[in-house]
Amino acid sequence: MSLLNTGATIAKPVIQGLHSNRIAIVSNGVALESQQWGSEHAPEIDPFAAEKISVVKGAAGVRYGVGAMAGAIILEPAPLRAEAGVSGWLTLGGFSNGRGGIASGAADWHLPGKSLTFRIQGTAKRSGNLRAPDYFMGNTGASELNFSAMAGWKTARWNHEAGASRFDQRIGILRSAHIGNLTDLQRAIDSPTPLNNTHAFTYDLLRPYQDVQHNMLKYKTVLRISEKWKATGQYSFQFNQRREYDVVRRTGAAASKAQVAFRLWSNTMDAALEHFPIRHWQGGVGVQAVQQTNFVSRGGFIPDYQSVGGGIWAMERWRRFPSPWELEIGARYDVRQTSATTDGNLYDLDTLVRFGNLSGTVGLLYHADPNWTFSVHTGQAWRPPHVNELFARGVHHGAGTYEQGNPALLPEKAWNTNLTARFERNRWSAMLTLYRNAIRDFIYLNPGLNTVLTVRGAFPAYYYQQAQHAVLRGADANFAFPLPVGFSAEGGVSLLRGHRVTEAISNETQHDWLPLMPADRFQYGLKWTFKNKEQGTRNEDRKAGGPDSSDRSSSTVPRSSFYLRMSATTALRQSRIPEEGLLKAPPAGFTVLNFDAACTFRFNRSEDRLDIGLTIQNLTNLRYREYLNFFRYYADEPGMNVGLRAKIIF
Repeated sequence: MSLLNTGATIAKPVIQGLHSNRIAIVSNGVALESQQWGSEHAPEIDPFAAEKISVVKGAAGVRYGVGAMAGAIILEPAPLRAEAGVSGWLTLGGFSNGRGGIASGAADWHLPGKSLTFRIQGTAKRSGNLRAPDYFMGNTGASELNFSAMAGWKTARWNHEAGASRFDQRIGILRSAHIGNLTDLQRAIDSPTPLNNTHAFTYDLLRPYQDVQHNMLKYKTVLRISEKWKATGQYSFQFNQRREYDVVRRTGAAASKAQVAFRLWSNTMDAALEHFPIRHWQGGVGVQAVQQTNFVSRGGFIPDYQSVGGGIWAMERWRRFPSPWELEIGARYDVRQTSATTDGNLYDLDTLVRFGNLSGTVGLLYHADPNWTFSVHTGQAWRPPHVNELFARGVHHGAGTYEQGNPALLPEKAWNTNLTARFERNRWSAMLTLYRNAIRDFIYLNPGLNTVLTVRGAFPAYYYQQAQHAVLRGADANFAFPLPVGFSAEGGVSLLRGHRVTEAISNETQHDWLPLMPADRFQYGLKWTFKNKEQGTRNEDRKAGGPDSSDRSSSTVPRSSFYLRMSATTALRQSRIPEEGLLKAPPAGFTVLNFDAACTFRFNRSEDRLDIGLTIQNLTNLRYREYLNFFRYYADEPGMNVGLRAKIIF
């Protein structure tokens, strides 16, 4: 997995070259519904609320619908406390670059003599202007304040869970990325350092900036029908509000208003009937209904729309011990209907679009021995074009681009195949995945060579286009193995080739590279670990936020442990770009060094512990630019960043 960046403060996950509407992000069992179509719209997720983060592909992905074309990123909170009492954790951190700080914590309370348990959790972040190796980057500060609460209660056959969360973030946008005219835009692109830049540190967040709030409510119930069957129902409500503020020359009340504002209401209902192993088969069926209303109160970058949809899915997994084979299959059918309207902010529009299709996957796993596992997954997925891809027209303020949609776009249809070999034994591990994703009617944002002058200024122009056929193929690998005296080596590699096939007016087939594909990337490093003598037996951590909370067996543990890690990331120059070229050539390759150290101390009560860590990113203060950063036209990546962190679990 890689990242698509807009400056140094906004990042989105990329799975095998795909991002945004092609990845489902599921937090606490709820698929995030926000303005995720924007390349500079970072997910409204607090990672500190999650105990485990994983990527799901294959048959399990059919639960998450058309948004999981490339896979699903699952963020799971720690289980609520199962025993009477109070527990929790507190994390504090500070960072030199941006002079930032973070505080996050959670507390669980299980009522004595009751099945009722509660959790509250919150995170606060603040940072100022980030610094590249040679200069501060003006208006790159950020602030964030998040809160979540959960409650759970049980009866003999019922299990209930309710949750609520609020995500509140303000992010500064690099001031140098908003240019007044075409001549200055070209000068900014050609300049090795940002023009019109405030070369000073400040915590002030000035225009341009983004102001985002995301609210979520959830209720889930599980009925244990019998020893073999259970039924699950869930309802979630989400309200997302995004406001983007550009640089303005006006004064008075008008100067305080946002230039673009979106409000999105989402209601989702899920129901599933699942069974535990019956004659070696385990799985279930489910249905989902989604309703959305999007209102663009200012700016008119995309039209207002209302969307309704539904899906039905089924998945099964077969495993018969001691057979080394496993089989999993999944299928899903989805329909989507969207009504889009606008009254002149962009152009007059009143249209209704409907899409529906089938997706499915099959996977085969072979456990060659206790150490080796081989698997193959293949299947079909689809995705309807989003409203922004169809009808966007105007300045995308956060990205610093002019974008234009294409109403003639058709749904994407993909056939994806993954081959994986995995080895694990003691401290040895290795994994290799080869993949090929053939996508018909592939939708992409083409940067081209054009610029556009608007009343807001001059911006690079991007147009949504559709290739008749696109193929993304590549390899992901990682490894770790022990060395003498407590050392170990670890590394990883990610390679991707993405090309498109189109038919020219002369009916000749043309092949070209896809834009905005990740460059080849290599990670490698050494780690040294020390553990002192053991302190007897204990029960594994049983509390929210603690490690190994799912393993409650008795074991021995070290009183303290310590590790040092030196690692490097090498990214090659992206030479596979469209023939028409780009406004600015891809940046040179680079190698960035990083350092990480951490120590864990356990108290007399073995469940309690203190973790202390030190990280140094960009250890040599290297000046470089990332190909997948939209602001690479204007500024370098951040320089050295020293971070200190501490976490206490009680």
